[in-house]
Amino acid sequence: MVVKSLKMTTLADNLVLRAGLHGQWGLSYLLEIVDGRGDDRKVVFDTGNDREPLLHNIKKLEVTLGDVDAVVLSHGHGDHTVATVEVVEAAGGCPVYAHPHCFLPRYYEDRHGKRTRGGVPEGQNVEDIEAAGGELVISDEAMEVVPGLWTTGQVPRVTGFEEVSPPTDGGRRIVVVDGEEREDKILCDQALWTDVEGVGPWLITGCAHSGPVNTALHVMELGGFTGLHGLIGGTHLVGRDDAYIDKTIEELRRLGLRFLSPCHCTGFKAMARLYDAFPDSFAVNYCGRVFEAGKEPRRRLV
Repeated sequence: MVVKSLKMTTLADNLVLRAGLHGQWGLSYLLEIVDGRGDDRKVVFDTGNDREPLLHNIKKLEVTLGDVDAVVLSHGHGDHTVATVEVVEAAGGCPVYAHPHCFLPRYYEDRHGKRTRGGVPEGQNVEDIEAAGGELVISDEAMEVVPGLWTTGQVPRVTGFEEVSPPTDGGRRIVVVDGEEREDKILCDQALWTDVEGVGPWLITGCAHSGPVNTALHVMELGGFTGLHGLIGGTHLVGRDDAYIDKTIEELRRLGLRFLSPCHCTGFKAMARLYDAFPDSFAVNYCGRVFEAGKEPRRRLV
């Protein structure tokens, strides 16, 4: 089912180019959709890294969460999951979609063996969400969140060059699965996608730890698409070398993108390279920015 319209408001991002809002190393979107039956739908995708700045932005933007239909978590990292309970409470209770690995215990171990806790912050786990009125919907398969808006589920990693970026200081990421410690390949990474009537398919990513190209290819397979109209969200190109970024750009060119708005974990170098590669489709994202599918963003650079 296609949707009739798609509007995205950035509630949290690294950048702030609008007075009165607060930035953070985190991401959160409000998606407003008119589905194929003409019904209004609202979905919050991720809930940021810093609770108070996010809640401040929601209030400042006069965003209403009381009619939110669902929350979707892109993966189990703290910069995307800090205020899930607060959003669910504001919605009066709603489904929360996540991958089975999203809420697993996670640690970072530095090269000296010192561990720090990672993953979903304290107070935002399954029992906390359920106590707030949330209904956890846990699956590694693609799921329809509201009519016409889907999760990707777990993303197959098929490109051969996209891999989870290693820690820069020689440490390691650990996830505990069924009581066993494993290297954390962030398998819980997922995204959202939809097909907008008269416009085309859109992909909305959290961090794209699976790789933006892998994620796009998966969406094209799920939806039977030959390309994508729009891609918005994190790409996790921060810290990548030039060859890796160039290969990503080469593969993204094949998608036929008419709209590209990378943000959050993309990094300045990759952002600049992507703008240079896609000057006619690139739009800078930032807290408070609103994009509507099929409408040209006002002043693409800012």
